[in-house]
Amino acid sequence: MDYPYQTRFHQFLRQQKLAPLTIKTYDTTITNLFSYLLANRPEFAKHPVLANLTEADVRAYLSFLRTDRRITMTTFNKILSQLNRYFLYLFTHQLINSYPTLTLHGHAVTPNQQVSTKWLAKLPDILVDEHVHYYTRLTLLLSKCGFTVGEFLAPGFYQVWDKLTLSGPGEEEFRQAFNTFIRPQQDLQNSHDLFLKQRFAPANPRLSNAALHKFLKKDEQYLGFSLAPKYLHQSYILLFLAHHRQLSDRDLEDALKLDPASLLYYQRLLLHANQ
Repeated sequence: MDYPYQTRFHQFLRQQKLAPLTIKTYDTTITNLFSYLLANRPEFAKHPVLANLTEADVRAYLSFLRTDRRITMTTFNKILSQLNRYFLYLFTHQLINSYPTLTLHGHAVTPNQQVSTKWLAKLPDILVDEHVHYYTRLTLLLSKCGFTVGEFLAPGFYQVWDKLTLSGPGEEEFRQAFNTFIRPQQDLQNSHDLFLKQRFAPANPRLSNAALHKFLKKDEQYLGFSLAPKYLHQSYILLFLAHHRQLSDRDLEDALKLDPASLLYYQRLLLHANQ
């Protein structure tokens, strides 16, 4: 099923440099909206044109997703964001006279401040999610690989990044996409580093820890879990311990760069999490 102005909207999304897979998710979201309206909103179904699509129609659809489909708040916010972008495109290009999502707002998602490994299972989807900033996605990927924020913000880390063995084509595709994203910034700053300031800063072009946190904080509500690098690294440690129970404490200390007291702390934390 095609939706109104699909071809023109595709052109707009490609101009915004969105990946084909991301554009496909927009198609799914918008198509599902119109399918719902045709089946459940008689006034719209009688004359299924954009001029007859109202804010109440969109609200009814979103309510259906929450109550009947039981989608999570994170998914709700993502769908609303995609619909917002579609209707804003139509409105700003004078293809509709009203903006049906203007007063609709996403729901706050309280990030989980406890250490959790659940985000690691979601990483493949996050890496292709254009709503999440490249710095956030890179932080998650590097945390999954066991690096601390101090390590990947250090000068020269790009040499590690270039040689890093990644897991599967999805992570490799992200590396290529990130390299394409950061290259203009590297040229601007005359630096090969990965986390760079947005404004020209020849004396100190690298992003600070505090500056990185600003990017992470913006994505935290959308993703629904804490993006503090210390929690992400602790997630990596817990998953490593869970998957390498056969290793001796000495081997674990070496692999995770932990002293005996820290290793004992995480072993107890893992034991508590499994109870």
